[in-house]
Amino acid sequence: MKNPFNTLFGRAALMTTSLLVLAYAAMVFMLGREANQMHAEHASRGIQVVEESRRDGIEATRHIASALGATYLDGRDTSPGDGPPSRRETHGLYENALRENLPPGSQVVLSGDTGTVWVRYAGDANWIRIPGATLTEARMHTALALMLALAIAVAFLGAWQAQRPLRRLANAAREFRIGVSTPVVSVSGPREVAELIVSFNEMIREISEYEQERAMMLAGVAHDLRTPLTRMQVRADLLPHGAERMGFLGDVESLGRIVKQFLDFVRDRADGSPLVSVDSFCQSQYGNVPQDGDTESSLVTLDLRAAGHFRLPLVDLDRILANLLENAMTYGEPPVEIATSLQHGKCVLTLRDHGPGIPDDQLEHALQPFVRLDEARGGDAHCGLGLSIVRRLVRRNGGTFCLVNAADGGLLVTLTFPDRAG
Repeated sequence: MKNPFNTLFGRAALMTTSLLVLAYAAMVFMLGREANQMHAEHASRGIQVVEESRRDGIEATRHIASALGATYLDGRDTSPGDGPPSRRETHGLYENALRENLPPGSQVVLSGDTGTVWVRYAGDANWIRIPGATLTEARMHTALALMLALAIAVAFLGAWQAQRPLRRLANAAREFRIGVSTPVVSVSGPREVAELIVSFNEMIREISEYEQERAMMLAGVAHDLRTPLTRMQVRADLLPHGAERMGFLGDVESLGRIVKQFLDFVRDRADGSPLVSVDSFCQSQYGNVPQDGDTESSLVTLDLRAAGHFRLPLVDLDRILANLLENAMTYGEPPVEIATSLQHGKCVLTLRDHGPGIPDDQLEHALQPFVRLDEARGGDAHCGLGLSIVRRLVRRNGGTFCLVNAADGGLLVTLTFPDRAG
């Protein structure tokens, strides 16, 4: 399972969210403490004014209390519901701060639901009620949580926008690696990222120009060789029958196959041929290969289980199988086993021979163009392009190429493609 935080977006989002949560916690602590102290100091001053006016016998005590946002609850004309919900004192941050500003012995009760505070001044039998003296914890935490959620959403959006140019660049690099034609990546993002994209585009352009020049050179050489090869074949036909004539014709045929491989290798256009069923194609092309009933003496065996789900462009499929079969027949030993299957939503094509295989430390080297492993798989009429051509065609069709030695001998090629019928 991939770690979602092992990406630029995941790490940026995690870092930003962590900072916001820490800032939120610090704000809650500081805001709650400072705000409660400030509100408690203002409330205590109003309570002291009301209490001193009562003690001085001022008749306008109720009006003074009302002007200060408080209500003096005289026991003579106060209904039972006007008093505090409980006679037990509460001891929150606000209540403790308020007690610090009142004479010892004063009682403080806070309703957490409404933010109303009741105070019984030291030496007084009546209560003073101050509605909405402080924010309720629910309201304060709701407001702060909403601010935090909005800040996290903005942080996630910013992190997503910051990683988009790098993701486009990574996708373009991946497509270029597997041989897909890579469009110019649009330049965006911070200055450093934009400079990286510009350098990448220039590198791709220069590599593409080099590849085109190499392809033109190989195509030109292969094309120019066709005419003298044709003349050589005509002259060989004029020779008397014998070993010399057959050898000459064999050499001409070998050179012709090399020229064909050159042309296949430099062909870099997308295959516009129709999609065909791989199973049906294999059955029609190789299902009539002579069989002796004994699998060990058969040239080609088929095990086709993908049905109509497995489809590939006709020309690409023909080139893939032709190169793999020629490689297996030339360097390996029959029978060559061709199998198709559906595995975990993917279409799989395998081809296996029963030859000596390739040394494990040279498997990757064997996939490079123009590489021939003479000691392990020597042969004639080949220039080391067969497997390179196959890997390029597989990647161009969105597949993966795997080359390994079979456990009980022989070379095993596994090609995995997306399910085009899914």
